[in-house]
Amino acid sequence: MVVVWAPGPARAQTTVQDRINSALGTWMAVNGVSNAGMAVMRDNRLVGSYGYNQMSAETPAHVASLSKAITAVCFLSLIDDRRLAGFRTALYSLPPSFLDATGPWSPGVANITVEQLLRHRSRIYIDTSQGSGLVGVPNADSSDVILIRRALAEHLLTMPVSEIYNNINYAILGYIIQTITQESYESYCRRTALAPRGAPNARIGPGTRALGAFGGWEISAVEYAMFARAYDPRSGLLSQAGHDFIIALANSSSPTASLGMFVVRTATGRNLFHHGSWSSTVTTPQQFSSFFAMWDNGISVTVTYDRNLTDSARLDLDNTLRRAAYSSG
Repeated sequence: MVVVWAPGPARAQTTVQDRINSALGTWMAVNGVSNAGMAVMRDNRLVGSYGYNQMSAETPAHVASLSKAITAVCFLSLIDDRRLAGFRTALYSLPPSFLDATGPWSPGVANITVEQLLRHRSRIYIDTSQGSGLVGVPNADSSDVILIRRALAEHLLTMPVSEIYNNINYAILGYIIQTITQESYESYCRRTALAPRGAPNARIGPGTRALGAFGGWEISAVEYAMFARAYDPRSGLLSQAGHDFIIALANSSSPTASLGMFVVRTATGRNLFHHGSWSSTVTTPQQFSSFFAMWDNGISVTVTYDRNLTDSARLDLDNTLRRAAYSSG
C-alpha cells in the first residue's frame, strides 16, 4: 500500500481525511479490493490523496457511471449558452440530422425532453448497453448511435413512472451534444466541462469508447474531485440554472436523479452521490468501479477501484465513508 500520509507515533486527533482513508482501507479488506485511489476535498480544497498498490489518486482510472456528471455539466453549457432553448427541449425539436441518425422512433419518443433524460424519467426501459448488448458493437465513438437507435425503436413504458435508471438516457444526451456543436462529444466536453474546472487530462478510455457519454471516461480521482467542485454552489463553477435544476425535485426521504448525480435534501443543504460500476467481457478493462460523494459538511470524496462488487458492498462503501466524514475523531 502507498499512501500520502502515514500516522505518527503520538497523534492525539486524526483529521477527517485520515479517518476517511482508514475507513476505506477497512472496507477494501472486507471486500477483497486491492487496488484503489482516493481524493478527499474539504471546502473545495484537496486535503488528501491516497493510493493502494497499483493505483493512486493521480492514476487515470475508468469511472463508469461517474461519467454521467461530466456529460450533464457539459450538456448544461448548451443551455447556458442558449444553444438549446432549455430543459424542456423535446427530441422532435432537434435538428433533422438527429432523427435521421437515431430513428425510426417508437410512439412517444419525439416528446421526450432533455430534462427527462437527465432525470432518468424518459420512460425508456430497454437498456441496450447491458448484458450482451455490446456484443458485436464496435468499440468506437459511433457505437452510441447503434445503442440509441435500438432503444428508441422499442415502445416506451406507458404506466406512470418516476425514475428508471438507464444508460441510454445519457447516450442520447451525448449525441445531442455532438449534433448541436458539430464537434466530437469527447473534445467538446473536455474543452468546456473538464479543462476549465481543473481536469484537462481526462479522456474517453481506448477500451471503453463504446460507453462514451454514459460510462467511458478515464480520469484520475484527483482530477474528478477538481471537476466535481462544480456541484458545490460556493465554487462558482456551475451556473445558477444548474444548481436550481439539482435541487428542484430533491427531498429528504429518497435520492433523486438530477444533473448526473443523485441528490438528497438535508436540514442544512444537500448531499450528492453516485456510484459507477461496470463488468463486461467486451471492454478493456473488463471490470472497474468508482464512487463520488459530496456531503453538506463540505467534505467530498472520489474513489476509483478495479473491481465490480455487489450493490450491498457499494452501499457499505457509501455508509462507511459518510460516517468517517461526519465523525469528530
